[in-house]
Amino acid sequence: MKLDKEKLIEERTLLQKEFDQLRKEMSNVELQLGNMKSNLNALNGAIQQTNRFIDMVEGKEETKTDEKV
Repeated sequence: MKLDKEKLIEERTLLQKEFDQLRKEMSNVELQLGNMKSNLNALNGAIQQTNRFIDMVEGKEETKTDEKV
């Protein structure tokens, strides 16, 4: 098999296409990761709020409020 300029250009084109596709996939993964982090933060806030409500139902929050007054 003879190596010539046309074959090298063709190979470079294929490599560039693969490179661009991988970069696009990485961008999508980074976007998904950002969304997942946002969801984790929202869930953590919901858990904290629910814990606060549980404490209020158990009377812990009222005791803290009464002590401050």
